[in-house]
Amino acid sequence: MRTAVGAMALVLSGEAAVAESVPTDAAMREAHAVLLGLAQDGAVPVREAGADIYYSIVDNPEAPRLVTRLEVSGAPCRARTTAALQFPEKWATLTLGLVDLSRVTAVTAYASADDMIAEAKPIPLASPDVEQIVLTGEGLYCSSRMALSGESGASDGTCSDRLDLSMMDEEQKARGRRALAIVGDFCKAPAFGKR
Repeated sequence: MRTAVGAMALVLSGEAAVAESVPTDAAMREAHAVLLGLAQDGAVPVREAGADIYYSIVDNPEAPRLVTRLEVSGAPCRARTTAALQFPEKWATLTLGLVDLSRVTAVTAYASADDMIAEAKPIPLASPDVEQIVLTGEGLYCSSRMALSGESGASDGTCSDRLDLSMMDEEQKARGRRALAIVGDFCKAPAFGKR
């Protein structure tokens, strides 16, 4: 009887550990938003069922406004974005995108934006001096753009092999570390398997 109870306790504790390691839908959306640069300057999204909507801050009413809808797909490490850039009194330009965090094959950390731009003097990812991180992987973020005015058709799709992550202050570092943990631990990105 004791053996059966002990075995059951091990199974339940194992299930609890697995449940804790699976990020919530909101945590997955936050990780995508951080890595796509949507969650900047403490931007808080409007939360809807299954999606987060980010609005750019516009001080000048004559300036264009960007509205981005972020949805996590059935595969949580993939997210869809729909972004509309609306110019006052004009039609919007719509951009459809897809990011796949499991495609990250390399992660490089730098102590400054200048080092990142020059691609010089990389430092260990765990260093307290990290201020910029570059994630790379083939087809990491793909998008296509179209004008809603009907003047031109959809643009050819483009794919970027790079995402940049700023970690300039403690808040950015905390958000960045959470996002990177999801990319490495949950999405099993190849770059983190090499550590």
